[in-house]
Order: sequence, then C-alpha cells, then structure tokens
Amino acid sequence: MVTRIYPGTSDFENLSALRTESSQEANDFDYAGVIVPKPWGEEYLWFQNSSVAIWMLHLKPGCGTSLHCHARKRTSLIVMQGNVLCSTINDRYHLKEGEAVVLEPCVFHSSKAISEKDVFLMEVETPPLKGDLLRCRDTFGRAGKAYESSTQYSRELERYDYQPLDSIRHGGGRFDFKGVSLRYSSFRGKLDFHNGLLPGGVSIPLLGRMVFGKQTVADIGEAITSSEIPLESCPESIPPVELLQILPSNPYHS
Repeated sequence: MVTRIYPGTSDFENLSALRTESSQEANDFDYAGVIVPKPWGEEYLWFQNSSVAIWMLHLKPGCGTSLHCHARKRTSLIVMQGNVLCSTINDRYHLKEGEAVVLEPCVFHSSKAISEKDVFLMEVETPPLKGDLLRCRDTFGRAGKAYESSTQYSRELERYDYQPLDSIRHGGGRFDFKGVSLRYSSFRGKLDFHNGLLPGGVSIPLLGRMVFGKQTVADIGEAITSSEIPLESCPESIPPVELLQILPSNPYHS
C-alpha cells in the first residue's frame, strides 16, 4: 500500500511562520562511509545518484523524528522492519513492513517507531538535498535548527548496522534486507515488466522516469504499488528505467 500526501493550508501556514537555520554544508557534504547519530537512533546514506538519495533510518522503539518538512523535495518513506506511525499536522498513518507514504514538498511529518523491536525506515529523497530541512516541533529540542553538523558524524561503522546498497552483491536478483525482499534492476519495455515485476510490492524509479507513451506512471523517487503499473499500456520498448522493488518477506505480516 502506498499513501500519497499533499500539503494543505496548515502546512503552508506553519511554513511561512517558521524560522530555521540553513545548511549548505549538509547539501554539499559527501555522506559515503559515515553514520549520522540522532537522538532517536541513527541514519546513513544507502544509495545516491544525481537525481535521488536513499537514506536508511534506524529508530529505537518508542522514539521518533521531529515534526519537519522539506520545502523543495519529495520524500517517499517505506518501512523495512517494524511498525511506524507517520504523523502529519492533521492525520496519522500506521505503516507496516513494505508499506509506504509519498510526501510532496512542504508536508510537515514525523515518523515514530511503534513496535517493540527496532524500526528500519527507508527515506527516498528527490532531489538529494539533505540541507532542505525545516523542523517545527521536536522532543529533543531541535526545533528551528538545521541538519546535524559534520562534527557529529561517525566513521566507526563497525558500531552500527551499516549496509549500503553497493556493499550488497545482488546481481540484479531478489535479495532479503531487514524485514523485506528487494530487487534493483533495469526495465526496458513490456517484456521486462511482465517477467521482472514483483506482484504485491512497491516500486521506486531511481534512474529514469516510468513513462508509458504519454502517461507518466511514476516520477524518479516516487513510490508506487505494482498494481498501479498499467502493464497493458506499456510499450514494447521504453527508455531504460532502473527500479528498486520492495516486497514484504511475509505478505501476511500485520
């Protein structure tokens, strides 16, 4: 399941009233090989190209992020392990493994671990602007503050569960990661989609938009369920698109 969330009046009112520090350092920094400790856990860069960045968030049980927004980037959040309460200013969404929300720019949101075990949450950012962060409310006193400074980062990777995509030898095939199964491969037309699409999963274009004729099925970094992909209208040949597919290892998990 993928839920799409668009900004409303409350989001724009809070955005216009909010004062925050900016962080060009966060936009320019090379995050390869570092962990960013957080009061709720930690996060690290899992994958990045020129169009999209994927971060892996580890949330300790009962802990959650600030209520924040990104004014210039779309964010897709997908649960890798555990259960998450994703809250916006006006709504709440309970997410289990393999489920996702797509947050358009300016939507204030927070993510909280609500299962007894640790939570791993994938955050897909388009475009990859880490400094695009506006914190509204925060349990840990970071409201109005910019993204963490590089002086707080750690390179002691052995202390953490650090597994970026380029360290996983998957060969384009399906592999298990946390509580889900993943596949990262290229699609070039109808035959590839018929043979390679995982039913019941979530797909995210990481390179190239998913365009069938004049129809944009999914933009770069935009999560979409497999059932939303109109295979019947897929041309025999399309410009290559690289898809990350996510499927719960146990489809009956609740």
